[in-house]
Amino acid sequence: MEKKNRAFCATAAIVAGILILAVMEWLGHRRIPFMMDDLWYATNLATDRPLQGLGDVMESQVWHFLNWGGRCVTHGILQLTLMCGELGADMLNMIATLVLGWMVCVTVGWRKPFCFLCASSLIVALNANVKMSMFWQAGTVNYVYSTVWILAFLWPYLRQTEEPEADDLPLVNLWIWPLGLMAGWSNENMGPASLVTALAAVGYLVKGKKRRLKAWMAGGPAACLLGSILVVAAPGNFVRAQAVEKLPLGAFLYERLFSMLRAGADYLFPAALLLAAVLLFWTVCLKERLRPAQWMLLALAVLSYGAMVLSPHYPDRATFGTMVACIALSLSVLKGILAKRRDMEIYAGGMALCYWAYAVYVLAVVQQNG
Repeated sequence: MEKKNRAFCATAAIVAGILILAVMEWLGHRRIPFMMDDLWYATNLATDRPLQGLGDVMESQVWHFLNWGGRCVTHGILQLTLMCGELGADMLNMIATLVLGWMVCVTVGWRKPFCFLCASSLIVALNANVKMSMFWQAGTVNYVYSTVWILAFLWPYLRQTEEPEADDLPLVNLWIWPLGLMAGWSNENMGPASLVTALAAVGYLVKGKKRRLKAWMAGGPAACLLGSILVVAAPGNFVRAQAVEKLPLGAFLYERLFSMLRAGADYLFPAALLLAAVLLFWTVCLKERLRPAQWMLLALAVLSYGAMVLSPHYPDRATFGTMVACIALSLSVLKGILAKRRDMEIYAGGMALCYWAYAVYVLAVVQQNG
């Protein structure tokens, strides 16, 4: 009976923590109005007139593809959310934020309230720029929304890697194609990184586990490749690049290297520190090895970070997808640690409490400062 009471109290505390965090996030969404790029994307980009319907969104994204850049999927969805008004957009954003936390749990195969609390707290606590990546409308769609469908795309491949003999997911041959296209067409670093991760999983299954290559295994990466080509090779990228000041080769290489080091040593440092801590405990203290799916999550993080060397600008909010990959791998390893060492539960709970408290503090600061 005492054990059941402790479990009930722990579950109640976790649910209360999730609710408090959700309320704080909702207040944050309500605090930040449409601003900056939102005001431009609220118009038909081709005519500079307010959006009137789906036709204006389609016309805008054709213009965007030819004159500005290749992120037509995310920016098209952004325009649709802007037409919903601030309240409607905030409701959609809140749903996307909750789904993202759940998709992290699904990706690591740990569908428990504790994992959801950890994922939701870490996404805020380890975030390099919470306001611009989660509450600014353009940032929310570009990073929160896109990370949701990227994880949804990778989930079947990581799941099959963990359980090679498991049955295919229902109707996977139908929905993996649009998800693959959306994942590749999301942004310039996470799209190609997702493609390589999916290909690595397929190669492991076919070559390592002698699994028969199925339609969804080949179709998803093919669609992701197409999306990656469209986002990177869009004519608008070259039009916009002409307006960027051309630097001498030495200055160009220095700027790229500096931006990468700053992103790693500043923006991603908290996520990398947590990941390093759990990896060291898993490999050094427990003498365990990473499973193939965990190696693939690590590759996703490293590739999405490294791909930004090709970008002339590496803003803090662009590390969002890489941060989520680090969080997913950290929780995957933590799940294994707790399975091996039940006595570590108290320390894991303390860690979760600290990150949750800091996440609540960060959200309070966002609401205070706007």
